[in-house]
Amino acid sequence: MQTIKPLTAAQLPDIVSIEQQAAFVPWSLALFESCLAADYFNFVLWDKDKLCGYYLAQQVLDEASLFNIVVAPDEQGKGYGRILLQHMLQQAKQRHCQQVWLEVRAGNTAAIALYQSAGFELSGRRKNYYQSSAGADDALVMRFQLSVAPE
Repeated sequence: MQTIKPLTAAQLPDIVSIEQQAAFVPWSLALFESCLAADYFNFVLWDKDKLCGYYLAQQVLDEASLFNIVVAPDEQGKGYGRILLQHMLQQAKQRHCQQVWLEVRAGNTAAIALYQSAGFELSGRRKNYYQSSAGADDALVMRFQLSVAPE
């Protein structure tokens, strides 16, 4: 049975471990700690007693940014990424956000397909944004419209 709970500082060592397994250039503990500020909303997904994934998002005014969504490599392919993404969008809506923004590595076809299937649209490209084994990869900037802004 899966549950999603707010991320706590006590879970950061487990999050850093998953990040180191899953990311080409993993975030540091200090960077994760900086995301515990009040304007962030961060959640972890548990399946029984195992922490399987997480996301980190921030709200600024009526917009949310999804900074990181990660599923442990040995837990991928079970739909956890979709569950986390849907939870994040629900949280953004509850916080009265009108748009959600994210950046994704241009070569990450699985993540791009997930975001597009949820309704994200391509908004732009940042050249050479991510470090990679080939030097640098572009980032695709994607946007999800939660509601129409009042005129």
